[in-house]
Amino acid sequence: EGYKGVTGTISFDGKGDIKNGALTLYTYKGGAREQIAVVR
Repeated sequence: EGYKGVTGTISFDGKGDIKNGALTLYTYKGGAREQIAVVR
């Protein structure tokens, strides 16, 4: 339960999926990166 990773401690469920994982969505407008949302 819990492995030390570069971004912090990571845990996995019984299926091997990351527990409490997050995905950050970005877009580019006029050559600049802009964050759309963080999905948990």
